[in-house]
Amino acid sequence: MKDDSDFYDLLGVSRTASDHDVKEAYRKLAFEYHPDRNPAPEAEEMFKGISEAYSVLSDPQKRMLYDARRLPEYDDHLEAFRYEQREAARQKRRNYEALRSAHREEVVKTAGILLFFLILFNAIPPWVSGPWFVVVNVVFLLSIAICAYEWSNV
Repeated sequence: MKDDSDFYDLLGVSRTASDHDVKEAYRKLAFEYHPDRNPAPEAEEMFKGISEAYSVLSDPQKRMLYDARRLPEYDDHLEAFRYEQREAARQKRRNYEALRSAHREEVVKTAGILLFFLILFNAIPPWVSGPWFVVVNVVFLLSIAICAYEWSNV
């Protein structure tokens, strides 16, 4: 197989193809060009190229390196790999920040609900709720303190 051939073109899939699409394309082409099924002289060479393309595109790490190597703005393969690693780290950081923000919103909602019930419970005179008045107030205050602690550590 030539070094300048594109594995995506060889398998007939797009660069955004899923693993399932790559596997289906490989199976179809391997069945067509297998040397035992196709006696043409170029079939064996084509089958080797298809197998090599599938081995690279089916493995996520090899595929990432292959895609990084094929970026035209990078001549240095190591620099292309570092670029892909930086992009992956940025995406992980964005996902973490989104999760952190969502968690903080949930903590604020929970604290608001607890404050509402604390105020509502304190609107009831202590002689109506009896000895549970202090216990319930302590539980609500501890819950709010835990929410404040969670919010500060998010």
